[in-house]
Amino acid sequence: MNRNEKYAVSCLYESISREDFAIHLYARQNHRDPFAEPPFSSQYYVLNEVYFLQPSPVFFNDLIGIVEIEILHKNRFTMAAKEINPGNEPVDKVIFPTELFASVTVPEVEPIAGMKTALRVIATDIIQEQRAQLIYEYFARQNSGSIKDLLKEIADQEIAHRRIFDGLLREAENRKSILMICPVCGKLLRFEPKEGYEGGCGYCRSKLILIVEEDDFILRLR
Repeated sequence: MNRNEKYAVSCLYESISREDFAIHLYARQNHRDPFAEPPFSSQYYVLNEVYFLQPSPVFFNDLIGIVEIEILHKNRFTMAAKEINPGNEPVDKVIFPTELFASVTVPEVEPIAGMKTALRVIATDIIQEQRAQLIYEYFARQNSGSIKDLLKEIADQEIAHRRIFDGLLREAENRKSILMICPVCGKLLRFEPKEGYEGGCGYCRSKLILIVEEDDFILRLR
C-alpha cells in the first residue's frame, strides 16, 4: 500500500470502531446484558468521551431501525478496507485535531415524569451522532475517490439519525403512547404515558399497571 492507501485504511478502521461502538451503545440502551460480570457501568468511555449507558424501560420504535443501519455502515467500511488492505497489514491510528468536536452540543432536556432514563438515552444518542458526523466529514476531506464518497454518504446518513433523535426529543413531552415490555411474556405493548394507567397483555393475559419509580415508568402486575 502507498501512503494515501494506508491513511485511507486507518480512517476506515477508525470508522469501523465508531460503528461498533454505536451498535453496542444502542443495543445496551434497549437490552440488559445477562452476561456482564460485573454488571456494565452506567457510564461508558470511548475516544475520551463519556456516554450514558443504561437500558431504558421506555422504548421508541426508531432505535431498532437505526441499529440496523449502523450495522450496514460497519459492513460497508469493512468491505472497503478489505479491498485496499486484503492482508490486514497494520496501519497507524488516526489522531484527530483537538478542535474537531468543538461544535458538539449537549441537548437541553426538560424533565418529563416517568421518562428520565429515556430522555438521557436520546440526549446521549444525539451526541454520538454529532461526533460520528464530524469524524466521517473530516475523513472525507482527507481522502479522495470512492473512499471520500463513501465517507461523505455515511456522514449524511448520520445527520439523518440525529434528526430522528432530535424529533424524538421534541415529541417526548406530547407523546400519546410509549412502548413497554410485558414483564411476563416480553411482548412490546403500547401504554398511555400516565402513572396509574391500567392495561393488559393479550398474549399472556396479564393485567398490568404503569407506575413511576425513580422518575422512570415501570410496568407491574396488578
